[in-house]
Amino acid sequence: MKKVLMFISLLTVCFLALLSCNESREPKVQMGIQPSYFGRVEPQNEWMVYSGTKARVLFEGSCQVSFLLQDSLPEGKEDPDCVYLIIDNDTTKKQLEPGCVKYDAIAFGEGLHCIEIVKLTEAQVGMIKVLSVMISDQGKDFKVLPATYPKRRTIEYIGNSITCGYGNEDSTNTVGFHAIHENVMKTYGALTAAHYEADACFIAYSGRGLVRNYDGSRKNLVPDFYDRWVPDNATKQMSVDAYLPADLLVVNVGTNDLNSEVTTGSSLDSLEFVTRYVEFLGHLRKIHTKSPIICTVGPMLTDAYPENARFLSRCQNYVRQAVQSVNQVGDSIVYFYNFTPQTEPFGEDYHPSIKTHRQMADELISCIDSLHVWDEKKNERFFYVKSQM
Repeated sequence: MKKVLMFISLLTVCFLALLSCNESREPKVQMGIQPSYFGRVEPQNEWMVYSGTKARVLFEGSCQVSFLLQDSLPEGKEDPDCVYLIIDNDTTKKQLEPGCVKYDAIAFGEGLHCIEIVKLTEAQVGMIKVLSVMISDQGKDFKVLPATYPKRRTIEYIGNSITCGYGNEDSTNTVGFHAIHENVMKTYGALTAAHYEADACFIAYSGRGLVRNYDGSRKNLVPDFYDRWVPDNATKQMSVDAYLPADLLVVNVGTNDLNSEVTTGSSLDSLEFVTRYVEFLGHLRKIHTKSPIICTVGPMLTDAYPENARFLSRCQNYVRQAVQSVNQVGDSIVYFYNFTPQTEPFGEDYHPSIKTHRQMADELISCIDSLHVWDEKKNERFFYVKSQM
């Protein structure tokens, strides 16, 4: 009887030891973390729509992290979105697949950790969403940290394909749009913001104009989608308190309005363009009450093509007229700037390459410095402005 009891006791000990071993191999706890966002993110379903929108989580200590992303493109659709996946400052460019993409568990040791996802492609490509961020196998030292983006100075860029970075990672002038070649973090806007240790917010869409788009259509123009969470969805209008007031605005529109003369065969109405530009500046001023606004002419226009059309000179003239109009009625912190016309190498469809974006950033930095719009102390949301034209 004693032998039987000893045998049963031994089996019990072995069973408990085995159970303990199996339990140690299973996640101790599994929990979800809600990301923090930067940029214009659609609030109802947290879709990251515009270029440069960001999501991140911060935590401390050892654990394993897996997460699930979703691209709004339907299955079989070409050119899905591209993102930067930044893990503890290690940046990898990823091209998503339509639908859901799962990233398997990534192990982290002791210390502070950050996972950030940055949308590199524009709204015409698709929308992306962080469906879940799951933490398992937490160590005793693990804790979630507030991931809210700090309130640094912000530059808002309003524009078209140039501002989006259309084809900038291609240097062979490939014909047609390919999402894999578009990278907003290598544009003049992102480079300029990085120089000032500021954040960049992009409200831009390829092919769009101020009064008519590249294809001649007059729907979903720049002033239209500026007030939307989703640029092609008029029902996704923003409320007044939802705007992110910027410390500096850079407007780069007009290229598509002029080029629409080629696609439509009809001339652009200069009075309509200037009037609409003035109205748009007035709208921006209501939102960004004290922010300097730099109105630029992009580097793609030239007076050489089409012959006798004088696209560059005309666009310069129209934008300058709009700036002078608002200056004359008392808004002295709106300025005009013309980027140097681009040269080779060209990106896709003659868009600016990375080399040209670097040159544009250098020019814009010089412009900003000459206007004295930044306070000497970096990372502070404060401007002083010296009025000059």
